[in-house]
Amino acid sequence: MTTRLLLLAILATSLLISCKRGYKVENDKVYYEYWNEGSGQGKRFIEQADATTFQQMKFDCDCNLDFGKDKNHLFIDGEPIRDIDPNAFKFIGNYIFVDKDSAYFFGFYNNINDCSIKGIELDKLKLFEYPWSRAGNILIHGNDTLTLNDIDDFNAIDEDWGKTKKHVINDNKIVDGADPATFKVINSYSGRDKNNVYEFGKIKR
Repeated sequence: MTTRLLLLAILATSLLISCKRGYKVENDKVYYEYWNEGSGQGKRFIEQADATTFQQMKFDCDCNLDFGKDKNHLFIDGEPIRDIDPNAFKFIGNYIFVDKDSAYFFGFYNNINDCSIKGIELDKLKLFEYPWSRAGNILIHGNDTLTLNDIDDFNAIDEDWGKTKKHVINDNKIVDGADPATFKVINSYSGRDKNNVYEFGKIKR
């Protein structure tokens, strides 16, 4: 290794070591430390967190998320999460977590406080390939749901597409008219069968 490459490697290593991320209890207050490529290292005070009962939470999950809890709240990446029991919160797989009453998917989302999987029975929840799961005859993609009478025939094609013997499914929508036997994926929102090309669940005109 040349001297220049060695110096670059040392610099990269030192930057990684210096980038702190996670929770810190300091002077009876809880903070969340984070790294932002634009602004660099940061730390924000979590007003809702109770320092005397706060603890970090670790799960056997490859989720790139930092979990913490106090006596009243669950926190993810320093954000307080509404309506989740922190003491019953556990990981079951495929970025899905549950508490006493509900299931939550944190694999992708627009609002981290809107990740619950609504309208399912927890005791019927079963995992398919990420990000697919089911609860009875309800197919789940992320935290979106779709009722399928032939769900026992479901097979995931990839993270965006699946099919049964009767239906082609894109995310949480049935692609009307698509032929499962000849369907081929083009990209995350379009595909084709022997008759048509489909985009966003509809025949492309």
